[in-house]
Amino acid sequence: MVQLDVLYNAATHSWPSLRDRVRDAEAQGFGTAWVYDHLSGSVFNSPRMLECFTLAGALAAATSTIGIGTLVVNAANRTAGMTVSAAASVQEISGGRFVFGLGAGAAPNTKWSEEQDLLGIALPGSMAARHERLVEVLDLCDELWDAQRDPQWTGFPLPSPRPPVLLGVNSVALAQVAGRRCEALNVRLEHPSLSDFYAAALQARAESDRAGTPLTLTAWTSMNDASLDPNGEIQGNFAALGGDRLILMK
Repeated sequence: MVQLDVLYNAATHSWPSLRDRVRDAEAQGFGTAWVYDHLSGSVFNSPRMLECFTLAGALAAATSTIGIGTLVVNAANRTAGMTVSAAASVQEISGGRFVFGLGAGAAPNTKWSEEQDLLGIALPGSMAARHERLVEVLDLCDELWDAQRDPQWTGFPLPSPRPPVLLGVNSVALAQVAGRRCEALNVRLEHPSLSDFYAAALQARAESDRAGTPLTLTAWTSMNDASLDPNGEIQGNFAALGGDRLILMK
């Protein structure tokens, strides 16, 4: 059976509305409430936005059972250390309900990079360099979140348990990273290569030192009557691909 999650856009909903909608989703049995990592609402033609870790922590404090996740943190928006410490902090605030969604971010000089340009955040020019920055975050998670970590890290947040890491995927290369390193991956449901990404991730998992451990397959799409129908074509096709969690955006 497909688990349904929700995502409410902080560019179009105020904090009180977000809080109340997520509480309603919790009461209705949705699995996880997700938030975007955008620094400006302009990418959604909106004059507002809330920073994702601040919002995730507030939602964690305002709820008690629903998971709280980021879809997905842009590895370029913060230093790796800031990102890892923030994720560990939300995990503690949530009582272990946080899902750390991470992505490589957009290329420079695109619609999706305008917010970084305005804030003076330098974006790597090549896809390979953006992937390297993402892997740097994953490496630091392993280092800072290890119960037997080097004493130099004493004082930094140490989540217990470690939050699962979900990787936002739009290429085979990232799908393979997800399979080797992460607990879950996420793809746009309508992406023409979705099944290829899932297959690449599962193969990488089987060939990695994490072979035999679960890999959660998720996808995102719009919330509407069709996607909410448990007996409908959307959920049926997703389940047939091996999908576990469908994230519905409202």
